[in-house]
Amino acid sequence: MAIASSSSSLLLLMFLAFLDHGAAVANLSSIEAAVRDRAFQLFRRTSEIVAVDVPAVLAGAGVEASATRVRSSALWADGVNATVPGLAVAVPPRVVPAPFARRVAIVFVRFLGDASSWLFDAPPGYALAAPVVALLAFDASGPNGGVALRALGAPVRVEFRDISPASGFNATAARCLTFSSGGGKAVAAHAVAMEPGPSCVVSGTATGHYGVAVRVETPPPPPPPRPPPVRERWWVWKVGATAGGVAAASFLAVTVVGAVRWRRRRRREEMERRAMCGEELGRMAVRGSRMPSAKMVRTRPELEEELS
Repeated sequence: MAIASSSSSLLLLMFLAFLDHGAAVANLSSIEAAVRDRAFQLFRRTSEIVAVDVPAVLAGAGVEASATRVRSSALWADGVNATVPGLAVAVPPRVVPAPFARRVAIVFVRFLGDASSWLFDAPPGYALAAPVVALLAFDASGPNGGVALRALGAPVRVEFRDISPASGFNATAARCLTFSSGGGKAVAAHAVAMEPGPSCVVSGTATGHYGVAVRVETPPPPPPPRPPPVRERWWVWKVGATAGGVAAASFLAVTVVGAVRWRRRRRREEMERRAMCGEELGRMAVRGSRMPSAKMVRTRPELEEELS
């Protein structure tokens, strides 16, 4: 058992070395397994709450833990009340481990600072307002496997003491969340009841990860870009005016040329029409040739002698 524990801790330290470089995804189950191994090394007597000396790499990442060990009969009769820095957990009587174990180790883990943002993902439109808390239970009389704590009476109460209305916390815009871990970040799975404190009130299965998230106001859209000053746009106006003048002059020239050509064509057509509609001349024979002659003389000839 000690050899397996040491090897798992070594693998954990190698994996969590990436946290120093700001990695966004870590193995949550490996972290909690390392905390569990340290907790079992520190137990001295039943019902004593001890601070778990987590590995340095976990402590540097913001992981804190406390643990206690209790008999199942005492857990059913009296429950457990644990107060650790920034956290108070009240496990009422009538709580049983599932599967059953004669002794139960209860571990409280707090993910401080960036550890919460690295390991847990708040739902869209919300942000975590306090470090996420893990309430874990293990079989302390057998193979140290995980067990669930089922509250058959009053609900379990997890109070967050790091936030208060004096610090600007708005309880009306907050939600108490549970998280489910997968391949990457643990995502918000359900919302549970919240009471003043603020506290998460959990009925049924009480083991899990709990956090308080507040609604984040969506920032307003950025204002539209302002137009450039007039001094910066004078060349735009100049180019536009020049192009418009050239276009207008071209249109006027084309219009004038077209009008002149149309007028000349109309005059030529008029002349041709008049020529086709003129008076037809008569014909007369002059020395064997037929020549055109007018049917009437508009100006009568006069002799020069009569004029003198």
